[in-house]
Amino acid sequence: MSELVSEQFIDIAEESFIPKRLDRLRIGMFGLGVVGSGVWRVLREKRNEFAYRFGIDVTIERVCVRDGSKDREVDLPIDLITLNPADILEDESIDVVIELMGGRYEAQTVIEAALKARKHTITANKLLLAYELPRLRTLAERNGVNLHYSASVCGSVPVLRALDNHRSGDSIEAIRGIVNGSTNFILSSMTSSGLSYNEALLLAREKGFLEADPTLDVSGQDAAQKLSVLIYHAFGLHMTPDVIETDGIEGITSQRIATELSNGKVIKLIAEASLDAHGKLNAHVALQAIAREHLFASTRDEFNALEITARHAGPQILYGKGAGSFPTASAVIGDVVELLREQL
Repeated sequence: MSELVSEQFIDIAEESFIPKRLDRLRIGMFGLGVVGSGVWRVLREKRNEFAYRFGIDVTIERVCVRDGSKDREVDLPIDLITLNPADILEDESIDVVIELMGGRYEAQTVIEAALKARKHTITANKLLLAYELPRLRTLAERNGVNLHYSASVCGSVPVLRALDNHRSGDSIEAIRGIVNGSTNFILSSMTSSGLSYNEALLLAREKGFLEADPTLDVSGQDAAQKLSVLIYHAFGLHMTPDVIETDGIEGITSQRIATELSNGKVIKLIAEASLDAHGKLNAHVALQAIAREHLFASTRDEFNALEITARHAGPQILYGKGAGSFPTASAVIGDVVELLREQL
C-alpha cells in the first residue's frame, strides 16, 4: 500500500526515562559484511582518539552474524561473535546497536527491539527507512533514545544534516541529484571509456560496487528508496518508493550516450523532488541528459552529488563518494561521533 503522510510531532510517553551519561560506550553490531568489516576496523583504529577527545571508551562488545563458520576479512576475536540476537538486544550493558545486516523485515525486528530496549540505534538500511522511517523515529523518541541513519543516503556525504539545517532556517523548494554510486559508475564507464552496458556492469561488479544481483541498483529502486529518505528530511513528508515514478538504466545504449555527447550533454540517473505552486510534491527517478557545464556532468564513477534549492539560499551542491565499504562505514562512524557528543 502506498503512503504519503505529513510529519507530525509526537508526544513523549508518560513514563520518564533519563539517559545515562557514560564513560564507556558499548556497541553491539548486527552484520559483518563489507560495511560491517569497515566499521570494525575504523572503530578499532579510532578508539584511543575517541577516548582522548570525548573521555569515553568506545568498544564493540558483540557482533551478531547469520553464519558463524564464514571466513571473515577482519581480525575479530571469536568470542565476540554470536548467532543469537538476544545476546545483544537483551544485554543491558550494551548502549548502542548498529544494524548493518540489510534486508527489511529481519532488520526491522532488530531495530524495533533495540529501540524498545532503550538502546541508541544506528543503521544504513535505506530500504527499511523508506517504508518505516516516521514510525521508527516515533518509537525512538518515545523510548528516549536516538535513531541515526546518515549512512543510508549518499555514503560519506552529510546530506541529511544539510537538509535539516536548510529546513530549519529556510524553505526547501527542490532537491535533485545523483544518489546511486553503482549506476553512476556504470554510466561513467560507458561515457568515458566507451564500454557497452554489459561490460560496464561487469566492471562495476569487479570493483565491488554491485551485488551479484544488480537489479535493485540498475532498476532505479535503490535511488527511489534514498529519495524517500531525502524527501522526509527536505519536506517533512513520507513518500514511499512505490509512489515515486522510477526508471532505471537497463535500457541505456552506447548509441544514446554518444548522441548526447555530440550535443554537449552527459547521461545521468537523476533522483529529484520538488513542490509545485500549490504545495504538491512531485518526485521521480529517471535518466536525464545533463549539460556538460553542470557539476552533475563531471560527477563520475562512484561519486554522488545532491543539489538543494532553498527559497532564500538558492541552489547548493554537496559532493562526495557514495558507494563502497569505507564511505558508508565513515558515515556510520560519524553517527557514533554524534552519540559521543551527546554524552558530553
